[in-house]
This record gives sequence, structure tokens and C-alpha cells, in this order.
Amino acid sequence: AAILRYPFVSIDTEFPGTIFKPSKQVIREGNPIINYHYMKLNVDALQIIQLGLSLSDAQDCYASDSIELLKRQGIDFEKNKEKGIDSKDFAKKFWDYGLLFNCYGLKSITWITFHGTYDFGFMLKILTQSPLPLHLHLFMYQLAYFFGYNIFDLKYTFKFLGLLGGLEK
Repeated sequence: AAILRYPFVSIDTEFPGTIFKPSKQVIREGNPIINYHYMKLNVDALQIIQLGLSLSDAQDCYASDSIELLKRQGIDFEKNKEKGIDSKDFAKKFWDYGLLFNCYGLKSITWITFHGTYDFGFMLKILTQSPLPLHLHLFMYQLAYFFGYNIFDLKYTFKFLGLLGGLEK
């Protein structure tokens, strides 16, 4: 298996924007529990569009400005719907390929994201086929249970090091 030779896994998702948005004051406060609440609301209400494979449906909630941006960036929603893989089938393959629980006896897989809270939120929703946990501490427990402790979010690593804070800069 390739994971034996390449234990670094990058993850990025495309999703239809955020439909539940905190006020600017709430954002400035940066309360992790409140931030999780808004992320949970959005992940529970929305469907992932793409994680290498498409998991989209025109019936799902979305933010129209995000959909238009994705179309301008080349996302072909009709092709994704026609040739994509159902999220339940994807979850089964993800389990089968041993990307969870250190199935191959590796010391650990290292997961790399850029601003990846939503990425892992959608992944947990797909893998459990359930809404996200009600509380942040339960989300963190599930995250560690499925993906381990080697998760690096480059946006926050860059911020900590005083480097770029976003891809547009």
C-alpha cells in the first residue's frame, strides 16, 4: 500500500460556503466553543462538494456566491454528480484502505491541511454518517480517535511563525 511509503496525507475539501455566519464581534472574540458551534451548524446542514471525488447534489443547501466561485474555478457540478462517488461508498473505501487508526502498524500518519477545521468536520460527518458531536471536546475526541494526533494546519503554523495568513496574500 502506498501509505506504507508515504505516511503524509494532505486533505482539502470544497464545500458550498457557509450559510450560518457569526457576527464580526463574535469572530473577533475567537471563542473556540462558539467557533465550533458555527462550524457544526454549517457542516451538519451542508454537503461536501469535492474531496478529490465529488459528493454533490443540487438539492443540498449552499451559498450561491461560493457555488459561482467554484464554477469559475472549473468545478463541473454535472460531471461530479454523474461520475462522483456516494459519500457512504467513499467512507467504506477510506476504512478499507487503512487511512484510519494506524491500520498498517505505522507509528502514525501525518495529516496536513490549510485552514482545515471544515475539512475534518466534513470527513467526520462522512465517516460516521452522522451529524458532528454536540460539543467541541467530543469533536476533538472523535478527531483524535479517527485521525490520531499528528494533524498540522499550515494556516495556523504560518500564523504562529509570523508568515502568510491566507492563500491570497
